[in-house]
Amino acid sequence: MENTVLNIAAGKFEPLDYNMDYPRFLINLDTMYYSCTPAAVIEYDHHNWTKTIDKKYYCNEDAFGFMEKTQIFFSEICIYRFLEHVSFTQVPYFIYLLSTITKPGAIVDVIVPNYRILANMILTEDDPNTLGFEGHNILLTTELLNEPSCPHASIWTADRAHYFFKLEKRFQVISIDESFEFDGRNIYLRFQAERI
Repeated sequence: MENTVLNIAAGKFEPLDYNMDYPRFLINLDTMYYSCTPAAVIEYDHHNWTKTIDKKYYCNEDAFGFMEKTQIFFSEICIYRFLEHVSFTQVPYFIYLLSTITKPGAIVDVIVPNYRILANMILTEDDPNTLGFEGHNILLTTELLNEPSCPHASIWTADRAHYFFKLEKRFQVISIDESFEFDGRNIYLRFQAERI
């Protein structure tokens, strides 16, 4: 079985679920990497990969540019805390690009802030003068807006995940966890979509 994984905006996070039964060809993609392998070299190595040993690469490229150019088909794509940074006008194109680098049966694993949880936190928050408000405010502001240099630009809920990933009939959402804990915070939505 081909076990080729793209970890978009990976930072220091590895994919959460790793199929140990098969060797894995893993590409960690993030513009923050200082030491990295050029995409052309990764393409060459993938073409010559014997599928007998694990391979891991770090690639410093923009996700859109990489997906537009790569010739590799992935069995899994991980997108942890990145999709919310994709402008809502670009979300359909981003999902289209995911479909061009996957074959039927491939899985896209997504973790995004769950805006239903965040909205509820705002609606039920206590008086700002109470103990603990500062931490509460930091969490909400970070997850709703982030920094101006890297803003959150699309809103995600379970219903929106179904809507956008089913829109072009290229994916079906096969699992959803609406209160997923990741990196010490339990305000995330994790869902998996299968390429059809």
